Amino acid sequence: MQKLYRKQGPDIYIHFKPLVLLLTVIALILLIFIYANGVITNQKQEQLTMENLTQKQAVGLVLLDEEAELPGTKEARAVVDEYERKQEIKQQKWLAAQKKRVAAAKAAAKKKAEKKAREEERKKILQIAKANTRRTYSGTYNGAVLSRSAGTVMGPSGKETYYNLDMSTCVRIMRGMGFSASQYPYKVRSDGVKTLGGYVMCAANLSLRPKGSYIMTSLGVGIVVDTGGFASRNPTQLDICVNW
Repeated sequence: MQKLYRKQGPDIYIHFKPLVLLLTVIALILLIFIYANGVITNQKQEQLTMENLTQKQAVGLVLLDEEAELPGTKEARAVVDEYERKQEIKQQKWLAAQKKRVAAAKAAAKKKAEKKAREEERKKILQIAKANTRRTYSGTYNGAVLSRSAGTVMGPSGKETYYNLDMSTCVRIMRGMGFSASQYPYKVRSDGVKTLGGYVMCAANLSLRPKGSYIMTSLGVGIVVDTGGFASRNPTQLDICVNW
């Protein structure tokens, strides 16, 4: 029995060694297969993830993997950069449109406010002109309107006549008194009446109606800018400035 054991021992050892080697190779092959399959699966998952990322998630991934250079990172970064570029363009266009709309709204509001202010100012001046007329003239007005053919009429503030002279000196004096060109432009109306700020320019008795005074005339609210020899003879007379 002792001799048989010794003979079989080495034989069993000799056959066991190749078996272990074979099992080891098989195990390595399986490990390599599992690793390769894991890498492929990971790549597929990354690809699917990149394809389904929201813009916010993609930005986060790019920031986290900036130095990792993972598969798909560069492509994702390019997509995100392009998206952000387009969004920036849209935002700039929207901001420009908003700025334009706001500017237009401000301009319209300013224009409306200025128009309202002018209307209120004209109403105020009309009341002043009426008050000046009542204070300096107690006669009645029959509605006659001064014209070239009429020559003279009895207007709401007294007798009215007309004259046609260069008004540049009078305009310059009025500018010095604070009647600016922007608020009181000099113009000649379509009917030939010369105006300052839309008000009929006229000459009057300056002791009764000083320069800059508003007074009612048959041609509308007037503004005193001049005087004449008539003032001593008829203190309430107005000489209307025209181009007739």
